[in-house]
Amino acid sequence: MERRAKIVCTIGPASGGAKRLRQLLDAGMNVARLNFSHGSPAEHRAVFDRLRKLDDGVAIMQDLAGPKIRIGEIEGGQARLREGGVFVLTTKAVAGNAEGAHVDYRFRPGDVKAGDDLYLSDGSIHLKVERVAGREIRCRIVDGGVLTSRKGLNVPRLRIGSSLSAKDAADLEFGLAMGVDCVAVSFVTCAADVRRVKRVVGQRKSPALVVAKIEKESALGRLDGIVEAADAIMIARGDLGVEIALERVPVVQKEIVVLCREKGKPVIVATQMLESMTASERPTRAEASDVANAVFDGADALMLSAETAAGTFPVESVCVMDRIIREAERWERRALQDECSSGLPWPPRDLAEAACAAAARTAASSGARAIACLTRTGRTARLIARYRPAATRIVALTDDRRVMRQMNLVWGTETIHIDRIDRTDAIFPLVKERLRAAGIRGLVVLAAGIPIPEKGSTNTVHLLKC
Repeated sequence: MERRAKIVCTIGPASGGAKRLRQLLDAGMNVARLNFSHGSPAEHRAVFDRLRKLDDGVAIMQDLAGPKIRIGEIEGGQARLREGGVFVLTTKAVAGNAEGAHVDYRFRPGDVKAGDDLYLSDGSIHLKVERVAGREIRCRIVDGGVLTSRKGLNVPRLRIGSSLSAKDAADLEFGLAMGVDCVAVSFVTCAADVRRVKRVVGQRKSPALVVAKIEKESALGRLDGIVEAADAIMIARGDLGVEIALERVPVVQKEIVVLCREKGKPVIVATQMLESMTASERPTRAEASDVANAVFDGADALMLSAETAAGTFPVESVCVMDRIIREAERWERRALQDECSSGLPWPPRDLAEAACAAAARTAASSGARAIACLTRTGRTARLIARYRPAATRIVALTDDRRVMRQMNLVWGTETIHIDRIDRTDAIFPLVKERLRAAGIRGLVVLAAGIPIPEKGSTNTVHLLKC
């Protein structure tokens, strides 16, 4: 059976060439992430064009930088910070090394004080502030490590501005004009942050999905509204793990996944999933368990960051993640059979949700080979996928190529292109023909909106023999 959880790969210096992109696609990449925290618009455009030539079916996600504090360039590209040493952060334009680095944010009085904890590189390097003097912050290195250029500096609970900075606004315009399939918004703190970006997307008449990244503690108290407003969610565990206590991260991850499934929104688990593979051909056993547990939690997609962007083994990282996901899903199918048979946990809120719940229940009770749906926006497929039918394929039929690519974020969903149907009596023969051509035979549950000429949501469920 096909892998159900999807794989997102961050594209960077280690993976931006045509040959390497082809290898990532062959290894199982479903979504390519362009991280606008790094690289120039021209470089991202070149990668975008290469991907479109290689595979028009891969989804491309633009990830906006957000108002993150970053250090400057490090001499030689990297420096090792050793425990117990002194490290000075300064707003002066200096080249960084093992003793200090430029920081691109001018702290206000009271933002940072002696005794505060600061973190670099997604929390892997821990600094303790000793003294603040003018443009310099003198720190003691508590936990050292290798620091590379342009890494982020985390100051827990400090709000440094709108989630859509001036740079983000310009990058967003660029990405939408380029034709990205989805936009990830960094450091979201409330639903208004999401709606601000969605307004721009709407004004540009783009169908791009808006993905809210959960990486601030303040977002957790407003999670329900954020998930409702967004098209999808990314659990960005690197920054989130600095904002909140480390032991809370696994629990928060599970809570967010459950909420996203309840609302029928795709959810991506991200950051440090196979981090050791940036330099090693094999991950740690703990990392393998982390990937598997994200599958068991019910994540739609899992993301690789530095592993594919800058690591030594980008293709191997995708292959390893693919194998771990498949093994975890095989265990789930054996252990749980079809979870839909034990009841549907979320009551429907409208007619479309009721039809999708009925489709999942019917597939479970009838032993159908697939649940197919006709969809113009992808919503029907997302609602069906939230029930995670372990033994049944989910097939979205749509005439929109962009929707087909966006389904690469949705658990277990395959896509088939179908010409626009204008007559209700043409639905069943055309759907049967397209499913058979895709190798799907036997009993199929079809969810659709009928009658076809009337605009509306999914409202009927049919059993077809293909």
